Amino acid sequence: METPQQTEKKRIKIGIPRALHFYRYFPFWKKLLEELDAEIVISPLTNKKIVEEGVTHGFGELCIPVKIYYGQFLRLVRDHPDLDFVFVPRYVSEVKDSYFCPKFISLPDVIKILPNIPKILNFEVNVKEFPISTAAIELGKQLGKSQSKALNAYKEAQKYFDEYHDFLRKGASVNHALRLVERNRPFTLPKRKSEGDIRFLLLGHSYNIFDTFINLDFQKKLIDQGVNHITIENLPESIFKTPVVVNPRGAKLQNYWRHEEEIMQAIRYFLTKGRNEIDGVIFLISFACGPDSLISELIMRDMKVVGLPFLEIIMDEHSGEAGLLTRVESFVEMIRRKKKGLIIGKKDKLTIKSA
Repeated sequence: METPQQTEKKRIKIGIPRALHFYRYFPFWKKLLEELDAEIVISPLTNKKIVEEGVTHGFGELCIPVKIYYGQFLRLVRDHPDLDFVFVPRYVSEVKDSYFCPKFISLPDVIKILPNIPKILNFEVNVKEFPISTAAIELGKQLGKSQSKALNAYKEAQKYFDEYHDFLRKGASVNHALRLVERNRPFTLPKRKSEGDIRFLLLGHSYNIFDTFINLDFQKKLIDQGVNHITIENLPESIFKTPVVVNPRGAKLQNYWRHEEEIMQAIRYFLTKGRNEIDGVIFLISFACGPDSLISELIMRDMKVVGLPFLEIIMDEHSGEAGLLTRVESFVEMIRRKKKGLIIGKKDKLTIKSA
């Protein structure tokens, strides 16, 4: 006689690498796939071995976040050989006026160069061509689910994702929120710790800011220096409603890249209404990221105009702990001295560019 466990249908097991868009969309993905009756498996936190393996399989021109994705993918597959699928979404366009990085657009294709990969579960987001609900229906088909079930799963996932963003806007850090999502815990703010005397805006893509291995736990370094910080995820949604238009020599140009547009929108707010809400800006950039290098120059020029201290830090697999800590300590100390009026002369134009 069969037991209930024997008759129960086995759930599809889907792996998700902890890299790239994971730090931005994981709550949405998790809810969507679980509503489609899937079991989710996540790769571990980034470590030295994962980075080394990713670097081995990635060619030199790739940025370090993509190399980490390779390493995370391989670690996930090796640790879980029973996976039915690995979830590798293709993000083309989330809004009609901009695109994602070409490396992200081609990710499901280039990941196939890795050895011994299981089936790829694709989820294409391209609102220039079709709504995201259509992508959810196609995802459901790959898993053998009906259109109605896929649409219900999409609605539940979007609702949960909205709750997640509301939680971030209340001041929660992304790393704390993601831990709650992974553990299926309710969104609750941690106990507030002692306030610092300086407040920074920490700019950068989510995979640069919230992967604590590749950025050498940068946020902790700020906290240890008595610095409070916010990221663009903590800012009001209204800041991102109006596109940023640059006007070089009379020609109006709109940002082509989705992530860079959000960074520029955040900076626009702190150049105007929010000028007195922060004491400085730090921009974490991956080496070989062309779009970031471009907007960093624009941001640096704007910072000089308004006298807002700015520090650019470029990261790759060779970044060192001691050098990074020295730059952060120097930047923080100069701002403290500036606030106390101890820096004279051109004290309003504190800008540091470092690699």
